[in-house]
Amino acid sequence: MRFLFVLLFFTFLTTQNHAQGIDQPAVDFQSAKVQITMDPAQEMVSGTVTFDINILQDTDQVLIDAKNLVEFTASSTTHPSMTSSQNDAGIVLKYRFRESEKTTITIAFKSQPTKAMYFIDSDVDGRWEQAWTQGQGKYTSNWLPSIDDMNEKMEWDISVTAPDDLTVVANGNLISKKGEGDRMTWNYDMTNPMSSYLVAVVVGNYAISTATSQSGVPLDMYYYPEDEQKVSSTYVHTKEIFDFLENEIGIAYPWQNYKQIPVKDFLYAGMENTGTTIFDDQFVQDELGAVDRSYVTVNAHELAHQWFGDLVTEASGTHHWLQEGFATYYAMLAERHIYGDEHYHVNLYEQAELLNEQNQSGKSTALLDPAASSLTFYQHGAWAIHALRDLVGDAAFKAGIKRFLKEYAFKNATTDDFLDIMSQESGKDLASYKSTWLTNNQFPSNEALRLLRKDLFMEAYLQLLARRISPFQEALNSYKETLQPPVQKQMVLEMVGQLSLHEDTRKYDLLERAAATNNLEIRQLITLTAQEINDYNKEMISGMLTDASYATRENALVLLWNAATDKARLLKTAKKAWSTTNESLDMAWLTLAINSTGFSNNDRTAYLGQLQEYTKPIYSTSTRQIAFDYLIALGYLDDQNYLDLYQAALHHNYRFYQYARKLVNEQYAKEANKPLMDKVVELLTEREQEKLRLGTDL
Repeated sequence: MRFLFVLLFFTFLTTQNHAQGIDQPAVDFQSAKVQITMDPAQEMVSGTVTFDINILQDTDQVLIDAKNLVEFTASSTTHPSMTSSQNDAGIVLKYRFRESEKTTITIAFKSQPTKAMYFIDSDVDGRWEQAWTQGQGKYTSNWLPSIDDMNEKMEWDISVTAPDDLTVVANGNLISKKGEGDRMTWNYDMTNPMSSYLVAVVVGNYAISTATSQSGVPLDMYYYPEDEQKVSSTYVHTKEIFDFLENEIGIAYPWQNYKQIPVKDFLYAGMENTGTTIFDDQFVQDELGAVDRSYVTVNAHELAHQWFGDLVTEASGTHHWLQEGFATYYAMLAERHIYGDEHYHVNLYEQAELLNEQNQSGKSTALLDPAASSLTFYQHGAWAIHALRDLVGDAAFKAGIKRFLKEYAFKNATTDDFLDIMSQESGKDLASYKSTWLTNNQFPSNEALRLLRKDLFMEAYLQLLARRISPFQEALNSYKETLQPPVQKQMVLEMVGQLSLHEDTRKYDLLERAAATNNLEIRQLITLTAQEINDYNKEMISGMLTDASYATRENALVLLWNAATDKARLLKTAKKAWSTTNESLDMAWLTLAINSTGFSNNDRTAYLGQLQEYTKPIYSTSTRQIAFDYLIALGYLDDQNYLDLYQAALHHNYRFYQYARKLVNEQYAKEANKPLMDKVVELLTEREQEKLRLGTDL
């Protein structure tokens, strides 16, 4: 399922097949064979999908979910007199189907998806260079006739024809490639069933780095050819995570292979399509960038979903924690394996703090509420599993997990299905557990605290946390003890955060000692929490200008620039010392240079031009947003930037287009901007202008 920052709503009116809420007589979709063609000159999909269906009871119709169809025809080799029609729900197939019959139905179609498949034209030349799908929450039926109900699982085989200079990735094993002219057809085969929302297709320019798990599973790690030097830092620990999870869960990885593909402007951090994780390419980082934006958590979370969500799928949204809570929990276990017990327990504490805040805000709901927040499904869900393991013990927990995954493999399950197995394996009545952790409208903070206190490290950590409200003199001895070997990173990070609240100059000696640990996270936090440069910290912060972290460099640069008398000299010296930068650090440097004396007017004009380039669609949404913010603060949006802003307001990423539309309205409210903005908007197509009017107050 999508990782973090997502609120999901699922409604399932029946355990039988249905199309968009319309009751459908019981039929069983066994398999689907997809053959599609994708043309970079069109944001459309054309092809066929052939279903093998078992009729479980007499019926005169079969429903197939399908939206955004430009055209379609339906035929059946087994029932040639079958007729078809289309309504708001999808495709209606009419025939007197009889119980125990088997039928084969082929839908030839052309679709123009408005969601669930996205076409990326980052150079705005009218031809997309990358396309990818996101079925969860938007449904695969937006581009491919399929079945939205996740309780319907079938085996999918997918063939995609695309230009021969592009790579096609889909679920399953690549069994063949066949070229014809300037086209290549990629044929992928699956051997086990899955829900339609897990169907995945990616088309783009990729290379592959391969590895093999301890158990022999192929691990394919895709990357853009120009990012070859970033592969090891991006996919660090991938094999280790895979081997750990397979051993910890105790059930062999259930699919033929495992592929990970970065894509541009993805809607979320990642998505665990069956055997095929798609993730945001902003996690593709060199060694310095990986310190600031690590893929490890997303990597582990999406891999855990291959068991919890893909192998065994929730029966309805009420049981969503069986996917998100478990993926979050097992990702935490993988991180504990890599980073240690202290990391794991501090992570639990930080999640509990967020859940406590949700309690206090009055927004907390039961974990079994299908309208619960992402925080509840993910973090509360992980806590519930941690508590269950503590209650039943390791042996019973692991035995229960293995049995649950075996009994419901390639099926759907409910919370009671899971609890029944856990109760049988442990011999414990779990009614009290269920009321405390699953149906309680509040996160059980006191019980979480009790569990945290069972760990000796956490007892010491909680004592240090209590110093947050202590005067500096009272906390000083605790801070000194924190820096005694063996130094615990989590303890030092908490101390650094607390020191930012104190003004006593003795804190700088403690910060110097913390920085001397040479831990990149600690040093980064020191620059992030420093409020100013003074005689006590100037040398320390100056030394961090060349740390192996772009974020640390940026934080240090801004602090030093604010205090510098010769700002241009500082900027030139810093830039000379860096062999590499990233977009965020580069934009910060350019913005500071534009605001610094000591550079010629020609230089500053050139720097402004470089900064203005970052609003273009070729860059990520996060980079573009930072660039817009800088340029607005400087008052330097030109016609190209306004065009980029209008296009951003039409973007497929919800958070980004909401940001852009708000910005459009704010800028248009200023009378001085209206003439240029009115002129630029005419450069958009009529369709784009109409979409813009519907999405803004203009």
